[in-house]
Amino acid sequence: MTRNRGWGDLIICATVDNSKLTLDIDNNRITADDFKLKYETELALCQNVEADINGLRQVLDQLTLCRSDLETELESLQEEVCSLRKNHEEEVKSLKKNKPNGDVSVEVSSAPGPDLKKVLEDLRREYEAIIESNRSEVVQWYECKKEEMHREACNSSKEEEDCKNKLADLKSKMQTLGIELQAQIDLRDTLQNSLAETECRYSKNLAEIQEKISCVEKQLGELRTEIESQNQEYKHLLDVKSHLEQEIHTYRCLLEGVHHDIAGENSATSGGGVARVSHMPTSSSGSHGCLKRKLLYLREDS
Repeated sequence: MTRNRGWGDLIICATVDNSKLTLDIDNNRITADDFKLKYETELALCQNVEADINGLRQVLDQLTLCRSDLETELESLQEEVCSLRKNHEEEVKSLKKNKPNGDVSVEVSSAPGPDLKKVLEDLRREYEAIIESNRSEVVQWYECKKEEMHREACNSSKEEEDCKNKLADLKSKMQTLGIELQAQIDLRDTLQNSLAETECRYSKNLAEIQEKISCVEKQLGELRTEIESQNQEYKHLLDVKSHLEQEIHTYRCLLEGVHHDIAGENSATSGGGVARVSHMPTSSSGSHGCLKRKLLYLREDS
């Protein structure tokens, strides 16, 4: 029983250790899932930022194309101004050639036309200022976003590296715990097999002992019955002995009474002759009377 209790304690301890290892594995699995979720969140954030950067690059490309279009349009306007100026000069020269020798003075009063060159220059400077301002803002915003994303990427890389290290540690720890768990399971199976063999062996021994106990109880019952029978026989023999002793005592008393009567009769008669019994005691039983009469007759014959 002590050995079985020891095996039972070992099995209970192994079961408790197995439960603790299972709980540790579940906790480590939950922690690994949390790190995996954080990694996926950071990865999605990084991808979103990269998508924003790509979108800003497209905006920057569009602004660059718009600037190119404006520069092309400006060059076209400048060429048109040059062409108009050239045509104006040719017309003036043509008019001077066709002018007559007379002193004819033709004065045309007209308001001075706008200076197209100045207007174009102002327009060019305005568009260039707008383009430069937009470009500066976009470049500044791009640089800020780039720096911010670089910092976030560094932090994400660091966190990712930490997560990878922790995940590697958790995997290593999980493998170690898995090996320990398998060892505990093997030990538990071994202990269970040993316990089953021990229980089987002790069950057989217990069955044999129980059979012996049943046999001994049967023999004990037979002995008890025999002893009771002997006790009954002994009591019967004691009763017979007591009855015989009582009869012997009675016979002794009767013999003593007979001797006393014979002595009285001998003293009453002077010579020898046949003594007669004049009367018999009536108080004794029939068997005792017969025995007494027989004794008297025997005495007379002698």
